[in-house]
Amino acid sequence: MLPLEKLNSASRAFLVTSVMIFGITSVEIVFAKIYNSSLLIVDSYHGFLDAFGALLYSILLKIVYRRTKRFPWGLYNLESLAILMTSGVIVFLSIDYLSTVVKANYEVPAWLSVFAWASSGITLIAYLIERSYSWIGVVRTDLLHSKLDFVMEIISGIAIISENYYFNISVIVVIILFILVDTAREVKESILSLVGASCECPIKERIYEILKGFNIDVSKVYVRRLGSFFMVYVIVRMPENAELRKAYRVRKKVNRLVYSFDSVAMVEVKIVPKKVKTTKGKRLANVFEKSANDKVDEVDRAQLKPTGKSSTRV
Repeated sequence: MLPLEKLNSASRAFLVTSVMIFGITSVEIVFAKIYNSSLLIVDSYHGFLDAFGALLYSILLKIVYRRTKRFPWGLYNLESLAILMTSGVIVFLSIDYLSTVVKANYEVPAWLSVFAWASSGITLIAYLIERSYSWIGVVRTDLLHSKLDFVMEIISGIAIISENYYFNISVIVVIILFILVDTAREVKESILSLVGASCECPIKERIYEILKGFNIDVSKVYVRRLGSFFMVYVIVRMPENAELRKAYRVRKKVNRLVYSFDSVAMVEVKIVPKKVKTTKGKRLANVFEKSANDKVDEVDRAQLKPTGKSSTRV
């Protein structure tokens, strides 16, 4: 099962990351507007997207940490709904700005590169903070994202200093494409989460193999997304004459094994009776044997039945 105390700590780390990124991005976009720096404006869009994503992760981890009946699984869809709304705004701004990128201004003071490099410094700090929670699936994804952000922000700073028209355009286009690709991936996962679609994720095969390794007769494993986490539904077969106590032990064992995966937030286990397969010939043989035994019993009863007549010979 997810170690809840560490989840709470990871939630606070994401909150700190969100505040830091939002702070530097707010200052960045103010100066970008003052000096009409196209590159910094686009970079600030990306920064707001990252800050909002970190805030969502913080809220989601807090919900998982406080997982009780007061927090039904439907709350996990809040992340997906928020991502869809935010993605729409970000995509609109990015495409709108991409249409004006050719006429944009690239001759800006070189010291504005400080904001791009300050963003890269914040990204590096966030990476170091979150690295200790890399056992959580959503954190591993965010760590990879942070590496890409760090590189792009360093290049952005160099592009501002260079004041080279084509270099600046290339960096802006790459950042916008990076935003659009990342947003498309988030939107796809959010839609799959909201519609409750069963996803063919690597975790599905891993769960199946682990349960089989413990000699558990698994019929099916279904996995669906709950935001950045997973809900797992497992169907287990057991003999029809199995004791209720044994079925309860198996159910508890499956729950414990599935919850050991760090991205699993909810588990449902259903136990179904195992079907006994019989061949047609075997069924007919059983019928003939039963019929023969019945006839033998009738003959024996007839021989043992008293006649009710007695005769004496003098």
